[in-house]
Amino acid sequence: MKPLTRLHRIIFSILLFVILAVMGVSCESGDITEDEYQIQYQRQSQLKNIYNYAIQPLCENFIENSELLEESVAVFTNLPNQEHLNAARKTWLSVLKTWKQLELYNVGAVEDSYIHFEINRWPSDIDRIETLIHSDESIDVNLIASVGSSSKGISAIEYLLFSSKNDQEVIGSFLEPSYGLQRLSFLKALVENLAIKAKTIQTIWQADQESFIGALENGISGSQSSITNAMITLTEEIIISKLGVPLGEKSGGQVDVQKLEAFRSESSLIIIQEHLKALHACYTGGFIDDSIKWGYDDYLKMIGKEDLNLKILEAFETCHDKVGAINTLSESLIQYPDKVEILQNAFSELLVLLKVDMANAIGTTVTINDNDGD
Repeated sequence: MKPLTRLHRIIFSILLFVILAVMGVSCESGDITEDEYQIQYQRQSQLKNIYNYAIQPLCENFIENSELLEESVAVFTNLPNQEHLNAARKTWLSVLKTWKQLELYNVGAVEDSYIHFEINRWPSDIDRIETLIHSDESIDVNLIASVGSSSKGISAIEYLLFSSKNDQEVIGSFLEPSYGLQRLSFLKALVENLAIKAKTIQTIWQADQESFIGALENGISGSQSSITNAMITLTEEIIISKLGVPLGEKSGGQVDVQKLEAFRSESSLIIIQEHLKALHACYTGGFIDDSIKWGYDDYLKMIGKEDLNLKILEAFETCHDKVGAINTLSESLIQYPDKVEILQNAFSELLVLLKVDMANAIGTTVTINDNDGD
């Protein structure tokens, strides 16, 4: 089925609006009001926008990048050298960046499947990975499918590709006489498993598409509430796990660079940048230029909360500015921890606006997540 053109989308939106308006006018006393129909129309437009221009293309990009990673790792495993290592690392980073946007949409059937853990659980269990490599196990994609989520996925691939600051040591680890071939087999199996999971998450989303777009009710069962809670959860994760823990908030103020996500590849700040990009696009509905941008900002305007919308947009801009003030998180943690704290505070202000003000305004029930109570 060909995607709708911009003209078709506009015509469809107008027709849907007319139908809902007519239904609202014809409602008898006690039935759903015209205002409630308008709210449902706005919600559905927002959810369609999220699926068509965020979830679906991100799934496609994730599959494409995972397959490219599979190809580049195959080249590297055939001839482990600097050129091929650099190529594998570059494609791995493309996978990471795509995933860190798609990771926001851990809702519905995808959330119930726990596939997110299979794709990227951090920190990786390095001891378990090394135990498997230094064993007589026959390492292939079937073995990877059977091991725990902390021993596979994007984080585990990062460990193997960036196991040392010295590139020659990384390459040497794959050429080591006793277990170099096992390490190469493990890397190859990891990326094969990841490519399978990329296709699986797309399949889950395709099967859940109608349920996701059709869940227009208010409360925890509605898709808008699910997305709102996903935005809150990810923002809390940035504040607590991705910034707070490395800052030493759980270790008496002891800063620890190795608590950063993807610290080996120096991708920790990139991850936060991609998260912020996904959060902002989800809020505004501005996923691509040539589309009707249905977002939370439109929804807040519709219900008379323009002032709140402006505050949230300003908070996003502040987060963007504070991210831009940092070169690398590892460097800033050691030399300029105040910059990291300022960035954390910016996300904390955004969190309050999303979790309290916006959630109350649109009628979202904020659910308990793993970050609550941390």
